[in-house]
Amino acid sequence: TVFLVSMIPTLWLLLCLAEGSGILPDGPLNGTVGGTIVFTTTLTPAESQFSSIEWKFGQKRIFFGYGTNTTAPEYEDRITLMSAGSLELRNLSLTDSGQYTVNMVTNAFLNGTTRLDVYERISGTSVTPSTNLPIEGNSVNLTCEAAGSVFSRMWMKDGSALNLSDNMNLYEQNSVLSFNTLDKRDSGEYSCRVSNPISAEVAQYTLAVNYGPENVQIKGPAEIQFGQTLTLSCSAESRPSASYKWALNGTLIEGQNSSLLTKAIRYLSDSGNYICHAVNFVTDRSSAATHRLSITEKTPGCTAGCIVGIVLACLVILGGVCGGAVNKSVCMNVCMCKELR
Repeated sequence: TVFLVSMIPTLWLLLCLAEGSGILPDGPLNGTVGGTIVFTTTLTPAESQFSSIEWKFGQKRIFFGYGTNTTAPEYEDRITLMSAGSLELRNLSLTDSGQYTVNMVTNAFLNGTTRLDVYERISGTSVTPSTNLPIEGNSVNLTCEAAGSVFSRMWMKDGSALNLSDNMNLYEQNSVLSFNTLDKRDSGEYSCRVSNPISAEVAQYTLAVNYGPENVQIKGPAEIQFGQTLTLSCSAESRPSASYKWALNGTLIEGQNSSLLTKAIRYLSDSGNYICHAVNFVTDRSSAATHRLSITEKTPGCTAGCIVGIVLACLVILGGVCGGAVNKSVCMNVCMCKELR
């Protein structure tokens, strides 16, 4: 017995120098903070009749079994030796990440090494803009934040992987998506997927780029007659929708504050340049368009009743002027009533 005990250091030295047979699976193994992991050997029960066994974390021995079992004090109530030399480790913490080694004496020297990576679950993922009023031409940052052990971040736009355009950059391990100069085409739903080997979360943010007004257009007639009602419509590309004002020849038209202008044409001064002013109060920008209107006078033709009245008036005049003239047709020609007929 004394001889065997004295030989133990030598046996473990030989064991550590021997080439391992790989009795642990390839790593890394992934664990969760507060969870449990089992380092399972590849031995069958028949192969695992060991006379001694040692488990190490890095260079520290955490368990040793040779006749009696000895557990490192800080691992009491956390580890259990299982069948075939496997080891259960409970209540995992981030500091448990690292290399684990088993050395075993059966009818041969066996060992194995694997790695454990412990992660906190991803939680509280969010995407936050640097401003709540993104405006075309300005810059904005979208920041993706999460609690837990962040392993990777991936950005998407409208459900597809994000392709960075010339005005985009990623910073701080992909946590910040930066737009140097916003374009209205940058509008869309942006998603940030934060993950590690044990969990993942996705946060979304809808970016609505405010822009405009631009491409202001006026539709309506170029000519109109006295007494008619003028209707002009104005449109502009803008987010949010533009507000409108109208002016005539540089003077603001009171009471016309929508995209539709209606006005009764009564005076020659109602002709000229009608101007539509489109204003975006978010972007603090404006744009305008001009529409030229001409007014024509009504010149209706003489109706049948009108002609009869003129003829009768002519006859009365003829009766007085021509008196007893024998050939009244001559007088009528003189009075130009022939033209009226």
